[in-house]
Amino acid sequence: MKTPLYKIIHTTCHTDWGGLEKRILNESLWMADKGHQVIIIAPEHTPLIQRAKRVEIQIYPMAFKRLSALSDYRRLIRIFNQEKPHIVNTHGNTDSKIALPAAKKAHIPCRILSRHISTPVNNSWYNRLLYKKLSHYIFTTADYTRRHLQDVFNLSDQKIFSIPSGIVKPDNLNAKDEDRRALAAKLNLDPCTRFIGFAGRVSQDKGVETLLNGFEKAAGHIPHHLVIAGTGDASFLDRMSELARDLNIENRVHFIGFQENVWPFYRALDCKILPSLFEGIPQVLIEAMYVLCPVIGSRTGGIADIITHNETGLLFEVGQSGELSEMIIKTIGNPKTTIERTQNAAQKIKQYHTIETMGQKIIRIYQGHFK
Repeated sequence: MKTPLYKIIHTTCHTDWGGLEKRILNESLWMADKGHQVIIIAPEHTPLIQRAKRVEIQIYPMAFKRLSALSDYRRLIRIFNQEKPHIVNTHGNTDSKIALPAAKKAHIPCRILSRHISTPVNNSWYNRLLYKKLSHYIFTTADYTRRHLQDVFNLSDQKIFSIPSGIVKPDNLNAKDEDRRALAAKLNLDPCTRFIGFAGRVSQDKGVETLLNGFEKAAGHIPHHLVIAGTGDASFLDRMSELARDLNIENRVHFIGFQENVWPFYRALDCKILPSLFEGIPQVLIEAMYVLCPVIGSRTGGIADIITHNETGLLFEVGQSGELSEMIIKTIGNPKTTIERTQNAAQKIKQYHTIETMGQKIIRIYQGHFK
């Protein structure tokens, strides 16, 4: 039997380029490759919109601001009535509050609210409306988030699904030593320099302060430099640079900004650290595990779903810089067991967390809805 084809609209109010935006674009490209029609509605001039244009995905720029809420709502109804999608999938707080009511008003047959982060959701009347009435399904990236939402809103297993983001495999990978030497050259360091690192949004909720404190405690036991890849609020970046100076580690800490191609960065590292205060299943963690980069993460949300302690990586309690330093030293100082963990991790990612696995799971849900 021929697989049905769907028209799918994704909305997001987010303006960054992180795991959420990568998820939308990668899923859209996979669906388009299978013959489905995809449309993305997001704020104009954002990285997601720019990338969608380059790969010829249809777009509608939308402000998704508080002051434009009413006009956005009316315009969304017009777009939905014109495009007549089978599915509308919302990905942010602001766009969900506008797009889900608009989709219901336009009689869209399948409405999905995607929840990418693990922060708690209050059982308010409006959240009950969003999660129980306006959406047919809830997609989360982590089992932790799924369980939380089920408890809060008493959702059935047929209403909410955990669908971690799947990675798009890189076309090719360099030898790890080649990428490590390239990073050393970029930073004007000795070619033999070793690195541990962080990739993501440089912010308080990503635990960057814990990372710096943990590195300072481990620095006397390892020769490595710490490389932090990503962008963030300028004032926070200044505070973290100042903290590195106060901890007397500024010569071994490098803020290198956004990296378009993250694969060589992961390959250059002897350890990738994600010390978030809360998190879904992060794309950066899955990507690092896929390319045999050892990982350490905080024991929170989806990080604890994807990292099995001492099996696919190491975990530490949120905010505990002393415990983080112990995990860093353990990773660097015990290469045999570290290699075993990285191999286990890569095998897990290849089996459960590819874009193909993710896409097929979503398609099965669509097919079940439209039976």
